[in-house]
Amino acid sequence: MKEYVIHSFSELHNVIERYNDEVMIYRGVKSLKFDLLPKIGRISPPSADEDKGENEKEILRTFKERALPFLTSVPQTDWDWLSLGQHHSLPTRLLDWTKNPLVACYFAVEEESESDSLIYAYNIKLFISVEDNPDPFQYKRVGKFIPRHITSRITSQSGIFTIHPNPYEPFTSDNIDRIVIPNEIRFELKQTLNRYGINRVSLFPGLDGLARHIQWENSDGY
Repeated sequence: MKEYVIHSFSELHNVIERYNDEVMIYRGVKSLKFDLLPKIGRISPPSADEDKGENEKEILRTFKERALPFLTSVPQTDWDWLSLGQHHSLPTRLLDWTKNPLVACYFAVEEESESDSLIYAYNIKLFISVEDNPDPFQYKRVGKFIPRHITSRITSQSGIFTIHPNPYEPFTSDNIDRIVIPNEIRFELKQTLNRYGINRVSLFPGLDGLARHIQWENSDGY
């Protein structure tokens, strides 16, 4: 694992130029304290290890039942259901990544923070064939898969997911670099990204994203 500390947008560009676009994926977090831990691992785990998988399955089953009135098309596989739930903040064993490093940078600096921020850059070649592995809860390796673009946000954010068979332990790998964004340049980077068209309205298409972006454009705050 390598760590880079950047001090400008151009330095971020220079780091990204080191990577192979075909295999690298990125994840931006607003604090150095945020490990690579899926959301299901951040809620109170069941008391017995053998119940953990059942807890996850029950959460997904409940989501399937209650989400139907809000869907225009119904996901066909549990991989798609997990992707949809993850994208709407359901606790799952997935982690959100993007193939676009600027999108990751935006998520690292979007919200105000007292901490330095971080971009994880992960060199992972293993693509999962969801057709050959129909049950995501039986998949035993960390791998990446491209969700079918069931929401416009996944498309806009160049979204990709990793699945973690042990989501209750922070994930580490020698193939992950850390790009540290010092707190004092976070707002400058956010403004630069906006000039390149990376902002709330481009990443969250719709009226909510548009309204949030207009509010930010007309605000004196962060």
